[in-house]
Amino acid sequence: MDKLLDSFETVFGNGFLKYFKEQEKKHHYFKLNDYKKIIQKFVEDEQRDRVNYYRGKHVHFTRFLLISIEKFKSNGRSIDFTELDHKGKLIWQLEHIMPQSNFENGDCYKNKLGNLTLLHRDTNVKISNETFVEKKKVLLDKVESKFYINEVFRTDNFEKSDIKNRSINLINDLGKIINDNFDVYRKKVLKI
Repeated sequence: MDKLLDSFETVFGNGFLKYFKEQEKKHHYFKLNDYKKIIQKFVEDEQRDRVNYYRGKHVHFTRFLLISIEKFKSNGRSIDFTELDHKGKLIWQLEHIMPQSNFENGDCYKNKLGNLTLLHRDTNVKISNETFVEKKKVLLDKVESKFYINEVFRTDNFEKSDIKNRSINLINDLGKIINDNFDVYRKKVLKI
């Protein structure tokens, strides 16, 4: 299982590795003794009753999910999503597609998976509170505009109703990758 942990650190970063180890202590994933079963069980546990994909430790699973999908669907692009700045902060950050300011307090759609993506910190700083249309304009010439997980920015608009559908699509993408294409995922994403 050391290879799996090393892979988690390399692909998803130290924060995710620490989070996964905490979850493993609670759920004893390593007793399954099979990479695919471990990841399937971890994903199943993380998705159970999850409503907030943005706050606190939830970001670790969200990053895992988005990075897994992006790296699997990347068509050869090699992005290091664990890259840190000079202060030790992750350069690739979670960003809301529809700005948080569009939601009232307690609105369950604000921090749903379907409203989140990964953007480079410099891009994120420029567009964090902009409308969807403005974010789309800034992203036009950015590397992350080509990401599979950012296809949403190639659409004309993005409404609350789209958040639910995108959430379902992302969860389905991850399920198909892990359940139906695990050997490719293991080689292409985890590199083990």
